Amino acid sequence: MTTARLLLHRHRMMIGSWLLLLLTLLGGTVWAYQDTYPTAGQRDAAVELARADTATTLLYGELPLPGTPAQMYAWEIGGITTILVSVFAVLLGVALTRAAEDDGTLELIRSCGVDRRNPLRAAIAVIACVATALAVGTAAVTGTWVGDVDGITGLGVAAFGAALGLTFLLVGVLTVVLAQLTSTAPTARLLGLTAVAAGFGLRAVADVRDIGALNWLSPLGLRATVQPFTANRWWVLGIYLAAAVTLAWVAGLLYERREYGAGLITRSEIRDVRLPVRSALGLRMRLARRSTLIWAAGVAGLGALFTAMGSGVVEQSRDGDVGGFLGTQLGGTDPVAAYCAYTATLLAMVVSAYSILQVLRHREDETAGRTALIVAGGVRRWAPLLAQVATAVAGSAVILAAAGAAGAAIASVTIGGDSPAVRMFTFVTGQWPATAVMAAGAALLAGIWPRAAGLAWLPLVAAGTLALLGPLLNIPQRIRDLGPFQQVSDPVAATAEWTGPAVLLLIAVTATACGLAGINRRDLLAG
Repeated sequence: MTTARLLLHRHRMMIGSWLLLLLTLLGGTVWAYQDTYPTAGQRDAAVELARADTATTLLYGELPLPGTPAQMYAWEIGGITTILVSVFAVLLGVALTRAAEDDGTLELIRSCGVDRRNPLRAAIAVIACVATALAVGTAAVTGTWVGDVDGITGLGVAAFGAALGLTFLLVGVLTVVLAQLTSTAPTARLLGLTAVAAGFGLRAVADVRDIGALNWLSPLGLRATVQPFTANRWWVLGIYLAAAVTLAWVAGLLYERREYGAGLITRSEIRDVRLPVRSALGLRMRLARRSTLIWAAGVAGLGALFTAMGSGVVEQSRDGDVGGFLGTQLGGTDPVAAYCAYTATLLAMVVSAYSILQVLRHREDETAGRTALIVAGGVRRWAPLLAQVATAVAGSAVILAAAGAAGAAIASVTIGGDSPAVRMFTFVTGQWPATAVMAAGAALLAGIWPRAAGLAWLPLVAAGTLALLGPLLNIPQRIRDLGPFQQVSDPVAATAEWTGPAVLLLIAVTATACGLAGINRRDLLAG
């Protein structure tokens, strides 16, 4: 337990920030579903449209009948939160295991004479504690609306909280298993996020094709299998809990069978060729080349998928038949522009995660001693961090361009209206300044306060909440207009405004400069 307390203390800011944001999102949106559809007729029409629309089913799953406010809340907000919880689980699982091994933390712990299996057990214990806190917190913040929102019951909120907490536990322990296969934290993180994407795809196929049995194979399908506020199937939780325990046991077996600092999957031999790297920027770009191409392919595919589903949504929006969460996103005067902006926001959030991860690798390189080796070669101490930021910003531009091109190609043949291809490409690529701001925020923390680098995810979650849930939470328009993802103007509009992107780039440059100045005023490995 001493090791578990140490890991919990070390990552307390990351854990606390994520829990605060998730619980605020869950507790602050319940009431909106009672007010959005005040009459049964309006609610029945919205439920019918939601169940018939492939796009919403793909995103959130199948909406259960009769579609009470509680069921719609668990369907929409539960779908969004499940993805956020899964990403959180991957980041924490890698931070507690492979990242701690890479930076020497676990080596220091083991040098004190503790059992070699103790760090792994402590990591799983911390994941279990966070899962419990998430489950209890979700039940608490949602349970405050019992009696005030139709369908919110004590058993329902308990089942909903348990489903989210168990989702976190499953993904977290699965990430620990994957971390035993690879020898670096970035690769383990990539494997974990790939597993989340695969789980989302499996859940989407299960709901779109009406193959409910497939949901049993995906951690992200746990919410649909438990059916909170509908059937409250408690026995399902026991099966998934047993699966989590089994995964933890597998992680222990794999941990015993590999060398410390290595993975079970051996890395391919490095080719004996010269690598003409002449600067810190060239080194970083070479190292990030493969992951950037993988992200570009994945995000481009995601953009094409969302664009392909846009035709039906745009037509329904023209008729005023789209309600609920998606209806608030398409509430603009032009449904084509509104849907392009909505798709671009989703893609920008994914690319922002890429840019943050790229910059946060500077902290990993610093703690592992690689930055010191570079600086010892005569490179200025701020150059490695600047190289990380430049790589993240350039990589984000490449990924957004690929996604914008894919979306534009699909939009030209699937979405009717005025210049859908131009709009899709412009809205997607126009989010580049927003992703640059996210990278700059991570650079600011990495330079000034590296121990709190995990807080770099706060601006992304806050900006995403403001963009996606601002209308649902009745946040004033003037505040929503300040969000980083709301700064792209419609290129077809008569008065296109580009002040917002320019201000975002100015903020990004300023934050990066402050981070570079901060790293010059402190010692490496100090915060």
